[in-house]
Amino acid sequence: MKYTYQDSTELPNQRDFVQDLRDFIKVAKKVLPLENSAIEMSDEEKSEVVSLENRLNNLNKFETDIKIFIENASKDADAKEILECRNMIIDVCIASAAKNRETLKSELDRSQKVYTREVSRMESSILSMLSPIFENGIYGAEKKYSALMNNDVLHGSLTASIAGMDYEFDLVFMNDSLTVKNIFRQLSLPKWGKGGLLQKENKIKFVDVSDFIITSINYDSSMNLALGYNFENKKSGRKFRITCDEHKCHVYDGDQSITGDDTLFNLMNMDDISEFATEVKTYVQEHIKSQMLTRILIDGKDATRNNEAFDCLKIIAEQYGDIISECLERGYVKSEITIKIEQADGTRTEKYVTKEEVFNLLSEIGSEGLELAGILGVEE
Repeated sequence: MKYTYQDSTELPNQRDFVQDLRDFIKVAKKVLPLENSAIEMSDEEKSEVVSLENRLNNLNKFETDIKIFIENASKDADAKEILECRNMIIDVCIASAAKNRETLKSELDRSQKVYTREVSRMESSILSMLSPIFENGIYGAEKKYSALMNNDVLHGSLTASIAGMDYEFDLVFMNDSLTVKNIFRQLSLPKWGKGGLLQKENKIKFVDVSDFIITSINYDSSMNLALGYNFENKKSGRKFRITCDEHKCHVYDGDQSITGDDTLFNLMNMDDISEFATEVKTYVQEHIKSQMLTRILIDGKDATRNNEAFDCLKIIAEQYGDIISECLERGYVKSEITIKIEQADGTRTEKYVTKEEVFNLLSEIGSEGLELAGILGVEE
């Protein structure tokens, strides 16, 4: 399937942009009211905390003032009755202050616990709401994939960044355990070994690594195309490692470089190695069973904790705004955001949404929606 502008120029991101734009608006309409509620709740909590802390401080000051006053009033007294009265007043003041201090501290602790619990619930809800557009709709982000065998199960993560925003996903892959042959045909690698019946001498052997388990993968999808992965046979303890960049791949047998040995290098099919590397990259991107958005950072700080989901949406809107501008420039109707979709069988269809519809949907949100409309370039 191919996605193009109306003049048949391919979209920079081969996705259904009109659907992504609709999904973006749908998410914004859910997230922004919730974030505003979180901000309002935060302000209320701060006000309540300040009030309780002021009451606590005033109680402490009152207790101190009373004790000073009574001490001063009785400092020259030596009559038993006056001293007993002084001590009784001070004891009652201390006891009453202590009781009320505990009550205020309990209220403060309860308020903070309720707030923390509610903040956690809202953060989870906002992350869940944002997840659909972060899964596929962040155009131009630099992504890094990693996977590691842990307790005999392959666990993965995706970290990505764009324009000061970083986000992370936990990944679950289709395979709990991944072998070389799961994603590639038979693969053998040369190594030096000892051979001969009477006198042992260096001899080249080929090791079939098809059943080796891939234990770790690191893949950077930015321009350097860095890729590294390890695979091993647990029975023999033999481990191989391959690293690739945009220029070439390097193969290691443990700590020994196979590609650094001219004799071994000449016996390898580097096209197979390169093809295998491509299949590894394809696997970590396309064979994800489920993914969970776990964190979003703006300038290194937690965006959901700091109520900055709106800032995240503005960063995404900037990427979408560039494509909308191109759609309008390359389209035939200047009020419509139009793309063309070409199916594998050659069937072509058009899909569009009007600027007016996008603006009206966003304006329902309020001032934040109007600001997003301005960034997208659909304001009237």
